[in-house]
Amino acid sequence: METLYNRNNKWKYLILVPIIFLVANGIYFRHAAKEIQNALLSEKYREAVDIVDMLAAAVEANAERRWLDHEQNMVASVEFIDRLYQVYAGAYKPVGGELALVTERHYETSPFEPFDFAEFAEMAAARESGDLVVGYAPEAQPYRGLHLYFRWMPLYSPPGERYLVVAGVSQYSVTSTIPLWVSAGQWVSMALTFAINVSLILLIARLGYIYERRRREGTIDV
Repeated sequence: METLYNRNNKWKYLILVPIIFLVANGIYFRHAAKEIQNALLSEKYREAVDIVDMLAAAVEANAERRWLDHEQNMVASVEFIDRLYQVYAGAYKPVGGELALVTERHYETSPFEPFDFAEFAEMAAARESGDLVVGYAPEAQPYRGLHLYFRWMPLYSPPGERYLVVAGVSQYSVTSTIPLWVSAGQWVSMALTFAINVSLILLIARLGYIYERRRREGTIDV
């Protein structure tokens, strides 16, 4: 006949369920944090796209104006974008059949040249606007994936008389972060749960040992 102790000995393993939940919870929060970071990056990229599109809308507003007349405002606008934290931006214009950079680069994301990437050069030559991700590492900074967006403007000018504006952001461009109290509370909660579960396991093991010892001594009837 199965003893009471043996029955309790089987039930004690149910205490492992909270530990399994704890591990799953940790995996979930890690994945959730990554998804939040991806959402923040997506929002930052959308912001860069909107700025470039807004600049294009301003350039396109006057179809009677020569494309070269936009250069001063365009250069100032693109250089402003490039000075945003960890954001790349550059403006090009055709000179002697080649595209020449007309904006000064901010050191923070230098050196970077989008035309060093064949896939970008091919896409820019074939489309009026587009996006892609390229990998690079600025000086003394970690490697990252740069999400690029480009657009030719003004579209009312022939292809040889247009500016090319390029902007790019990476995970390091995101200045918004998850509040410290959220992540701290998560890990404190998980640590407390782990400590409580370990304590319960040790307590059950101790009680089982005491029960078995007393049973052998004959002080407990089975």
